[in-house]
Amino acid sequence: MAINYSVKKKVNKNKGAEEELYYAVPKALQKAGQGVNEVQLARELADISSLTAGDVLSVLELLSGKVASHLKEGRTIHIRGLGTFFTGITSEGCATREECTADKVRVSRICFKADKELSNEVKHTKFISIELNEEKKQVKKK
Repeated sequence: MAINYSVKKKVNKNKGAEEELYYAVPKALQKAGQGVNEVQLARELADISSLTAGDVLSVLELLSGKVASHLKEGRTIHIRGLGTFFTGITSEGCATREECTADKVRVSRICFKADKELSNEVKHTKFISIELNEEKKQVKKK
């Protein structure tokens, strides 16, 4: 399988000079709602393990609640082979250290850093240009 991409023109504002350059951007060929969901993932994991799809699905459904509770305690969660989840926080700007109180702090995002093995596995993939594929299809039709 390969990752589909298209090419888009973007303004590069590097080093103060504005320059229009072309960049590859991911282009999913799936319609909304056709990504992999927990049910499909549970079936696939059951196929390669001794667990039933129901067992796997149960764990997947419980996982987000447990991850959330640990993140709310300020802990990181590392899942070997997958990566590490952690929170990013921010606050309002304050004039003094004393003014930066807990009521001004909030979670800005939940972060994920993939394990090196996962990153390497995904980075070594093939890419297919959507534009070139469409051109090839049109040439074959003629």
